[in-house]
Amino acid sequence: MANILDNLKGMITPEMMGTISNQLGESKGGVESALSGILPSILGGMVQKAEGGNFGAIFDMLKGENNFDLGDLIGMMGSGNLAQNDPRDIGGGLLGSLLGNKTGGLIDAISGMAGINKKSSSSLLGMAAPFIMSFLAKKIRGEKLDAGGLASILLSQKGSIMSAIPAVLSAVLGFGKQSAVSHATGAVSNTTKAATAAVGNTASRVRDAAPAVSAPTGGGLGFLKWLLPLLLLGALAWFGLKSCGDDVTAGMSDVAGSMTDAASDAANSAAGAAGDLVDGAGDMVDGAVAAGSSALSGLKETASGLWERALPGGATIEANKEGVEYSLISFIEGDAAVDKTTWFNFDALRFKTGSADLDAEYSQRQIDNMVAVLKAYPNVNLKIGGYTDSDGGEEANMKLSERRASNVMAAIVAKGIDGSRLAAEGFGEAHPMCPANDTPECKAQNRRIAARVTAK
Repeated sequence: MANILDNLKGMITPEMMGTISNQLGESKGGVESALSGILPSILGGMVQKAEGGNFGAIFDMLKGENNFDLGDLIGMMGSGNLAQNDPRDIGGGLLGSLLGNKTGGLIDAISGMAGINKKSSSSLLGMAAPFIMSFLAKKIRGEKLDAGGLASILLSQKGSIMSAIPAVLSAVLGFGKQSAVSHATGAVSNTTKAATAAVGNTASRVRDAAPAVSAPTGGGLGFLKWLLPLLLLGALAWFGLKSCGDDVTAGMSDVAGSMTDAASDAANSAAGAAGDLVDGAGDMVDGAVAAGSSALSGLKETASGLWERALPGGATIEANKEGVEYSLISFIEGDAAVDKTTWFNFDALRFKTGSADLDAEYSQRQIDNMVAVLKAYPNVNLKIGGYTDSDGGEEANMKLSERRASNVMAAIVAKGIDGSRLAAEGFGEAHPMCPANDTPECKAQNRRIAARVTAK
């Protein structure tokens, strides 16, 4: 059975590749080169999330309703209005979660690697993300996968995915760092083994050969200052034996013992230093936890890769660890005063393509969580804000943001929250989180629903 990457590549026919290149005004070879790097790069980001044990948020993005048809692939190259939440809207959110602020660098690297302009690189990246998401959404439904199941499949194909990422893109995304560390670790291990073997061989060969040599002592990592000269001394002794034969064998019996003791002391010193480092790291982690928000205390990871927390009154919620729920709870329980500038962005809402209607299936968990939070903190009131990117007409974007904010408020009220505790407002293109508005990831940051605490 072909792996995920091969399946994706096979779905893009030569005819479609030619049409895409014509649409962009780029050579077919350039588009093929770009996509051959983009597809595994996005999958590589998912592999890293799966390895890090933080795959729940990505899975939530993937498992929702399939709203991308391969037949729309060419249409994805058009300018469109990304504020209308076409599939690129969702894809931009995925790129933001996987790549963060590396998206811009990736676009530049793709452009240089494939010999196409940056606008074309951005368009191809914006097309590839929902294309991959649609394929994986169908796989999730068809094979009834949970987050752990899909993560396992991605990890089982890690080798083929990561090896398909061009070196220049891997470097930009930082995917090569883990491999470099692994190689470095292996090299250190091999060097250590070789040095240990050399000491052992030297010791056995110079046994019964010279007067005792007293090994210096030291603490911490200072043993390196005298261990290397000592190894050199052993090597010189060995070469001396080879040169002088049996004439130098008398009286050297204690050198081996001294060197063995020195090696033992070095090992003990290294172990002690390593223990100190581990203890120090533990202290740093403990300090970070102690300094963390109260909303993150008492969290426990669930089988779905989300994090569960009990609320006042006995209810529990499951959410992404960095999601809006726990950020909001931290603010509610903290000492910070209510103001007009502190907003918390929803991270698991989706709207149906081309409309302000919530995708109920995808958005249900976060709506339910917000209802639970408001019930647990009855003195809290919220304002819901809607925002778009700057594509399209300003008036149309303002109306769209207003309808979306109102619909989110209505969904919360429908679950039993008094409407007097909520307000909704659309801000259109105002207050962009990414003013450049020039990449799929940047535009996705600007298209958002946010909440502000107005009373607590």
